[in-house]
Amino acid sequence: MKKLLFSRPAAIFFLTAITAIWGWSFVIVKESVSVYPVFSFLSLRFFLGAVILAAFLGRSIFKMDRSTMLAGCMLGLFLFGGYAFQTTGLLYTTPAHSGFITGLFVVFTPVFESFIFKRKPHPAVVFSLVLSTVGLFVLSYDPGAEGINIGDFLSLICAIIYAFHLILIDRWSKKHDTLGLAFLQVFTVSLLSLAAALMVRAHFAPVPPAAMKGILLTAVFATALSYYVQTTFQKVTSATEAALIFTLEPIFAGVFAYFMWGERITGRTVAGGLLIFAGIVISQVRYFFFGRTDGLVDEQK
Repeated sequence: MKKLLFSRPAAIFFLTAITAIWGWSFVIVKESVSVYPVFSFLSLRFFLGAVILAAFLGRSIFKMDRSTMLAGCMLGLFLFGGYAFQTTGLLYTTPAHSGFITGLFVVFTPVFESFIFKRKPHPAVVFSLVLSTVGLFVLSYDPGAEGINIGDFLSLICAIIYAFHLILIDRWSKKHDTLGLAFLQVFTVSLLSLAAALMVRAHFAPVPPAAMKGILLTAVFATALSYYVQTTFQKVTSATEAALIFTLEPIFAGVFAYFMWGERITGRTVAGGLLIFAGIVISQVRYFFFGRTDGLVDEQK
């Protein structure tokens, strides 16, 4: 039974499930930060998520070794950076836009891997990067406004940070206890968000009902459950295989934004979103044709 639970098909199923949850969370977070400070929201959301994970850890929370603690805190630092930019960006852009642009981390992952491991990126990766860049311009540039939407730009920075977070999870989830890593990174985000909230003098009370609902839902499903599932099942796959599954996140975000938030889907949104999604998919399908999981090609001898 355990062998079946941690098989590749099971990993694909669970990673797809949390991808849907993350797509849904764009709408929930948008509604929450519209009425409540960003860093106060993140602090409470991730603190509650950390408490839930701590309950599962029990006494083993005090037995984690130094290397696990360092890895978890580093993951938390990158995760905080990603959420800080993404959540702030949602103040100025729509859930669908944020979802599509954040999804670019799937394209950035093999690109950054190519620089880290000093190998040439596959031509498909280069093409997907160009295609996604064009899609980003179409999606974000409004001729009637002054340049690119600031919320879309912040979402782009978030995507870059998430790519590094995905690479690090791929490396460290195979070496450390996954539940411990999930707790440490979530708790680190909570502490950093609290520090940021205090720096900008954001209030914590009262919490509007919409924000409280968002804190509870995202803490349980999009934080505690999702990051435990990611750190547990991503080690059954590679970073690039996981990224292929995560290509569905912007699609889920767009669907939930349309049906739950009533976002108006314009021609520019469709065109830019499709170009970005095409770039994301192309950056990953090479795996099926070339049999590599790292998304790279070797240097010419």
